Amino acid sequence: MGGLALRLVDRTDLPEFAVGTEHRGMVKVEGLRTEAIFKVRSIRGTLIGAEWVTPTKTLLDHLDRISHPEMLGSHLKLYDLPDLANAIWYHNPVGVDWLFYQATGEGATAQGIGRWTLYIHHTFVQWDLESGISTGKTMAEDEEGYAHGIVRLETRLIDYDPVPDRKLLETAIALMEHAPITHPELKTMALNHLKGI
Repeated sequence: MGGLALRLVDRTDLPEFAVGTEHRGMVKVEGLRTEAIFKVRSIRGTLIGAEWVTPTKTLLDHLDRISHPEMLGSHLKLYDLPDLANAIWYHNPVGVDWLFYQATGEGATAQGIGRWTLYIHHTFVQWDLESGISTGKTMAEDEEGYAHGIVRLETRLIDYDPVPDRKLLETAIALMEHAPITHPELKTMALNHLKGI
């Protein structure tokens, strides 16, 4: 865990976060409130990329614990997608989404699934009927994206790896094994897809 990202609410604050500047303050990360020092390394629109400067052991241990696949998986919850009736969405607030897309016709799984995608921060693992398993990264297409008040939407581009990333597949398996999803047959299906390669 080398750093953090901050989204500025007010663009007029940008000059205070010039690349190379150091900042000290209180941060709250998933229940831990601690003093921290960070150094700005990049700016993209109103997104500030920074690295920790001498992070405390408490902070590092906490970041390691909350980003462990077991913890990420155990916090997934089912959310309704009323606009996408053919999708099932599991989400946690720290950057993990697991979506199942229903399919009809030939080739759909016994559960009626034609594709599933697991997003872990800015990476993904995907299975679909035509391509099988693939991995990759997501990248922001547009610096700013759509913003309305405090709501900000970004369009993300998909960058596929030439071959599936083994470490990412192992992370996905560990995460899935600890996910308390309400569709156990989907969890079993996805784990079988990953363990079969």
